[in-house]
Amino acid sequence: MVHMIAVGLALLALLIELGWLAFADGSVGSITAVVLASIGVLAVTAGRFVVVDTTVRILLGALFAGSVADRFGLLGAPGADGVSWGDYSAFTEYTRTLTPQILDWSVPALAAIATGTETLLAIGLIFGVAAKLTARAATAVLIVFAAAMWTSVGFDEMCSYGVLVVASGAAILSTRDTALHLDKLLRHIPVAGLGQQTRRRGATR
Repeated sequence: MVHMIAVGLALLALLIELGWLAFADGSVGSITAVVLASIGVLAVTAGRFVVVDTTVRILLGALFAGSVADRFGLLGAPGADGVSWGDYSAFTEYTRTLTPQILDWSVPALAAIATGTETLLAIGLIFGVAAKLTARAATAVLIVFAAAMWTSVGFDEMCSYGVLVVASGAAILSTRDTALHLDKLLRHIPVAGLGQQTRRRGATR
């Protein structure tokens, strides 16, 4: 039930995003477009295929990793093509625009918390560590981002990052098991006979 609700929300978010692109003359970056397309496949297939689920999980992790890299200038200097911030001070100022004025004093801490959280999410999603739990956390974080962006910088900028679609994709993943299971890998990767031994042990159980 929860899974199908997540799929339905993802399809709705995709329709909203496509409508914005078509009728509001919106645009998204090439990397974001790839992620959104992969989530479209995930939603249409209702997460039935592990290879699709895992691909989307890794892409979402890469998206978080790229966001963190961007704020430290690893993707280019401020103002360069495809660069949102280019340095940490620019990211801190962007955080300030998303934060209610009454909480202005907390902006440095919020920027640090966001950076640490996104780093952990990137690692968890890319490597499949506690995949369901990580996907749930990613969904919550993205919903907070979507609300903050919509109420501060506007609907258009929120859509330019595809935040609603990405959040719904993470929600689908939170209902699927895409974790990295070492025991399953060992059954298929014979390393110095270890995989064969694992298979034999499994056969005798």
